[in-house]
Amino acid sequence: MRRAATSTLITNDATRAASPRARSASEGLRGIRMSQRPSLALRARKPIQFTRIYAALAALCILPALSSAQPDPSGIQFVTVGSPNNAPWTGGGIYTNNRGSVPYAYRIGQYEVTTAQWVEFMNAAFDRPSNDRIPSVRTPYIWGAQSTTPTTPGGLRWTVAAGNEMLPVGGLDWRTCAVYCNWLCNGKSTDRSSFLSGAYDVSTFGYLNGGPLFTDQLTHSPGAQYWIPTLDEWMKAAYYDPNKNGQGQGGWWASAYQSDTHPNYGPPGIIRNGQLTTANAGWSSFSYPGLNPYTVPLGAYNITSAFGLYDTAGGASEWTEGYSQIEGEPFPRDRLYEGSGFGEVPYGGDPTSSVFGSNFPTYPGAFLGLRIASAVPEPAAICVLAMSFGIFSTRKRNNG
Repeated sequence: MRRAATSTLITNDATRAASPRARSASEGLRGIRMSQRPSLALRARKPIQFTRIYAALAALCILPALSSAQPDPSGIQFVTVGSPNNAPWTGGGIYTNNRGSVPYAYRIGQYEVTTAQWVEFMNAAFDRPSNDRIPSVRTPYIWGAQSTTPTTPGGLRWTVAAGNEMLPVGGLDWRTCAVYCNWLCNGKSTDRSSFLSGAYDVSTFGYLNGGPLFTDQLTHSPGAQYWIPTLDEWMKAAYYDPNKNGQGQGGWWASAYQSDTHPNYGPPGIIRNGQLTTANAGWSSFSYPGLNPYTVPLGAYNITSAFGLYDTAGGASEWTEGYSQIEGEPFPRDRLYEGSGFGEVPYGGDPTSSVFGSNFPTYPGAFLGLRIASAVPEPAAICVLAMSFGIFSTRKRNNG
């Protein structure tokens, strides 16, 4: 069920707290971690051939951050979102107006989490003794995995049939997504403590006096390597284009996939309204007999955001760190999610001016999923060694 927003709500996330714009006392207090890169400048005078070597080494070191997609030890394929301090969206919207400005570079999943990635997490969380269950973790409703024999008595385990690896995952609540981030931050360890902190402190998860106000840690911990995207991060990755108005002249699209009009919803490869479909939402097996929106793999539509993200419209709707809070109440009520989802009718399309919906952090809607955000990694050790070797060679040459 999609819950509509109202004008009485206050929204916030970590990026909002970092914004140079003034913020109210009711907004979140946690700061934002800034990604920094060490300088590649070399102070020593050096012959031209070594300057060229250093330039080549520098290019090699920063290449992963500039490429369209980068593999990661987590198994997630990330793209880097640059253009720090971009202008915010100013096209209106209760939740989105003056949002989307991010003062740092970051990475975000090119795809939503896949069945292959999620089954690894589920096996780590559930293939353990029944008295050692991980708190705040639910199994999904929609994915491409099937049950198999556990390796631990009392445990649960799943496997992925060939061809189902890229199927989306739906039916995730916000807290399960937060625990997934903790697990990634701790190197996918199966130790119980690896699920309980890292990006979010699970001990904070709860509802005030059993009511509708939640007490969960609002934003990811400083230094976390993986987290649920802030609302600003999600908006920028989906709708901002650093070259919209010409090379280096950034701007905002009014809808998904570098367009000012809403996506064309329907099964992939279908001509609808005279155009090829672009998003997996707004249709079902009733409207297209023999087809199923839940079995459409991620990336099936050959269309992306300016930063290379697939399925920002369609697939699963994606949780963000953003939240809604009624003025005067001490804690928030809902978490915000973005992008239309399968099985949902996207009334009004996927406009930049509106979040797709909000709900309790324990709500596991079948259409709700996740896309992971991550810090831009420091240059690899091999780059540092290569640079050190170059400096040593120069000094040796200069010293005769």
